[in-house]
Amino acid sequence: MIIVIIYSEKVLSEEMKRMHVQQVIETRRSIRSYTEQPVPVELVEALLETAMYAPNHKLREPWRFVLAIEEGQTRYVDALMELLTARGQFETKTSEQRQQAERKLREVPVYLTVLCQVQGTPDQQLEDTLATAAMIQNLQLVATERGLGCCWKSGKHWFTPEYASIVHASENERVLGVIQIGWPALVPPVKPRTSLKDKLTHF
Repeated sequence: MIIVIIYSEKVLSEEMKRMHVQQVIETRRSIRSYTEQPVPVELVEALLETAMYAPNHKLREPWRFVLAIEEGQTRYVDALMELLTARGQFETKTSEQRQQAERKLREVPVYLTVLCQVQGTPDQQLEDTLATAAMIQNLQLVATERGLGCCWKSGKHWFTPEYASIVHASENERVLGVIQIGWPALVPPVKPRTSLKDKLTHF
């Protein structure tokens, strides 16, 4: 006896979608080395249009973006180098090391600063921060799907008043990160994650 199982197009489509999303999540990497191939402004804007579908409480959409690309990227790196110099980043470095650091910064095709509004109650501010973080992950995933690489930079110089001034953040905005975007020159191998059994507790 031969049993024939017929799947509807809808079932197959949903299964393919689930597999594709899982693959994108598991293959995403923090990319720090990029090719010289330019990234079109229109592509970055398309990625953001999709990323903004992240869940956010009462549709406050608490994010704003500052994009440094093409000529703007040159001005951005100039300002960033001034900031790093003023903060003493190169005081103990040789001239060659400083040039190397600048060269590495200029090799990044796109810098996207993500700002999050700071308003409302402490709970609302936390909700907005989490929503913006979810949006950033969306951005990284759709970028990965398109073959682009991203690296989410945070802390250090990015979370300072001086950097906020560079990107003209208002008093009611905070920097949640700087996303580097470009075509990957090198994709690092996956790093093993902690086993779920060490992170999961049943109530």
